[in-house]
Amino acid sequence: MTSTDQARPAATHLVTGVAGQDGIHLARLLLRQGIRVVGTARLGSGETAAMAPYLRGVELRDLDVRDTDRFATIIDEVQPDVVHNLAAMSSVGASWDEPELAAAVNHTAVVGMLSTLRGSGVRFIQASSSEIFGPVEVDEVDETAPLNPVSPYAEAKAAAHVAVVDARASGDVAASNLVLFGHTSVLHATRFVLRTISRQAAEVARGTRSQVSVQDPSVRRDWGSAPDFVRAIAAAAQAEPDDFVIATGVLHQLGEIVSWAAAAAGIDDAPSAAGSPSRPNDFGGVRGNSAHAAERLGWKPSVALREEVSRMVRVDLQRLDSGVEEDAGYLD
Repeated sequence: MTSTDQARPAATHLVTGVAGQDGIHLARLLLRQGIRVVGTARLGSGETAAMAPYLRGVELRDLDVRDTDRFATIIDEVQPDVVHNLAAMSSVGASWDEPELAAAVNHTAVVGMLSTLRGSGVRFIQASSSEIFGPVEVDEVDETAPLNPVSPYAEAKAAAHVAVVDARASGDVAASNLVLFGHTSVLHATRFVLRTISRQAAEVARGTRSQVSVQDPSVRRDWGSAPDFVRAIAAAAQAEPDDFVIATGVLHQLGEIVSWAAAAAGIDDAPSAAGSPSRPNDFGGVRGNSAHAAERLGWKPSVALREEVSRMVRVDLQRLDSGVEEDAGYLD
């Protein structure tokens, strides 16, 4: 084997939405595995530019995932072995205000990608969502649960999920769905509730706010660690294509998480409810069963939610003390 052979990456993976939480964690994991990572994002956006410290070693391409022709051009140029589609309109709440955008990004774009990859031999991994199950009467769901989306976000994700299943069944694309339950990390935007909690706890500790406030402390969900969950996304690229629920199987209340964050920040636990109920048809109180992922991907959750929340608080304290919001050192 020549030195050139030794330097050649084991494979090339294309990660759409690489500047998002999951995209960054996945890209960094793949790079550590010796894989060439090409990431797509809307490079002109300020949010993407802010994430640059986390993306060293990633080859970036500009892409609005709604532009199927541009996606096809990138596929021709990059010649990936695997495409991980992590690009999405990620807010359920925002999807009610912009349902057409949710449909275009979360569903129609996926159909375009699958069409482009038809017959190419490129593996396709879709980041699906537990929201596709909607409100259910049971306390646990797995891959066999019926789809019952109740928001524009969930409807689009469910339609994309079905498109992946159909592409796989027809033999057109070796495609898998990763049905991700809620997950968080130091990279989560503060518009998401768990990162809001960690940031507020840090601010209380530094004396810039009086207490941690959450809308409804009684909300219970199956949340996990984003760095932990992306291990399943990477593993799916090596497994027989299928659908996989990725979840911890454990429910936690927001009030409980506030207590953890307060402890990590060294402050008194004093959550304050805003008095508003959770959103209608909230997918809460339901655990995910990841037995299929354990069997086929060798994946089980390995990071407790409290550990991830404590890490988030520590990083938010560092951010407040340094005045620097984005730093690759926060992930070490």
